[in-house]
Amino acid sequence: MGKEQYSALILDDEFYLGQILAQALEHENIKACAVTDVDSAIDRLNSQSFDIIISDIYLPGKTGKDLFQYALQYYPEIPFIFMTGNPSLEMAVDLLKQGGYDYIVKPFMMEDFVRKTLQVIQKSREVRHEKHLVDDLRDLLNKRLEELRIYQDVFESTGDGLLILDTNGNIVKVNSGFEQMTGLREDQLQDKPFTILEKEIYPDLSFDQIRQDVICNGHYFREVNARRHRGGHWISDISFFTICNEEGKTFAFAALIKDVTAQREVEKALIDSLRRTTQAQEAIIFGLARLAEYRDQDTGFHLELIRTYCKILAEKLSKHKDYSSIITDKFIDTIYHSAPLHDIGKVGIPDYILLKKAKLTEFEFEVMKTHALIGYETLESIRQQYGEMDFLNMGIEITYCHHERYDGKGYPRGISGPRFRSPPTSLPSRMCTMP
Repeated sequence: MGKEQYSALILDDEFYLGQILAQALEHENIKACAVTDVDSAIDRLNSQSFDIIISDIYLPGKTGKDLFQYALQYYPEIPFIFMTGNPSLEMAVDLLKQGGYDYIVKPFMMEDFVRKTLQVIQKSREVRHEKHLVDDLRDLLNKRLEELRIYQDVFESTGDGLLILDTNGNIVKVNSGFEQMTGLREDQLQDKPFTILEKEIYPDLSFDQIRQDVICNGHYFREVNARRHRGGHWISDISFFTICNEEGKTFAFAALIKDVTAQREVEKALIDSLRRTTQAQEAIIFGLARLAEYRDQDTGFHLELIRTYCKILAEKLSKHKDYSSIITDKFIDTIYHSAPLHDIGKVGIPDYILLKKAKLTEFEFEVMKTHALIGYETLESIRQQYGEMDFLNMGIEITYCHHERYDGKGYPRGISGPRFRSPPTSLPSRMCTMP
């Protein structure tokens, strides 16, 4: 039997964030529909069936609370989760009192978002299958309200680290996720000043600076190298925000801590792989160019000079107002690495012409000029087989056009002016008859 498919409605005014969240749910067999405004969400609710509604609270125009009120009136059986970047105990309690199921604090890890969505859907279905749905929901709400259970649920429901400090920087509570990350137990930290963490875990952090940033900016975020209590290092994403009372006054600070060590190791491995690939690409380019060196010593000797001259000229031209938007750092780097390919076509010129010391005859010179076309066709065949690449596109332009002149007296096409046309899609057959 196949895996049961669920459906979710996502409301977020950031289009791309909504699409990313929808794609994440799709991977878990949750068919997701993302919209950016309340009216579109209501239209979807009236035309499709959903197992869950996930909505941002603060939106331009109608807010997530408006959608919540509509869903509560017409679709009370669908669980409703709020997303917010400004959590407060008052807001959480208020939403749950009205019938909301839960809320997710931004920023959140995608796997946490997917896991919570699945948990809520599955739990909601179990509850809906029970005979006394309303009573069960009321019991759940009462349990969450008893002794601020909503706070406790949120605090312990994540595998990330959570830390609560009073306004003086004394540790009030930590969750099990923080204990696992740091190797310190809650009883070792409770009622201790944040300086114990500065000493044991976060030598680069200062609570005074954190408090100042949170008060001035509303939040504090930093990625730091951290230590574990029993040895070892890890990379920590740590973000602080305020917890406010009913009057909006800050009475505590909360921190969300994520262990991103594995993620950064993967990123480093990808960067190293890309660097090795780039180095191999550069070696292949220069190796191709060296093919001509074995036959024409003059060509080999000036490869380094040519690439250097190209770089210098491009850097100078990039400062000109007409070309500053075209000749970027990437353009300069690409032309530097592609320039050695300019004479690659000489591998197709017969030795008696290429290595001739005396002046070439008119016929021989016509044959010699075909090296631009040979180089173009060689690189173009690679592009046709393996697709577009920046260095290859630049190499094709260089090999085909490096003997053209501004006054139109160059070859193979005799084009003129400041802007060259792109190579044609079909080229005239080059001379192939030899004396």
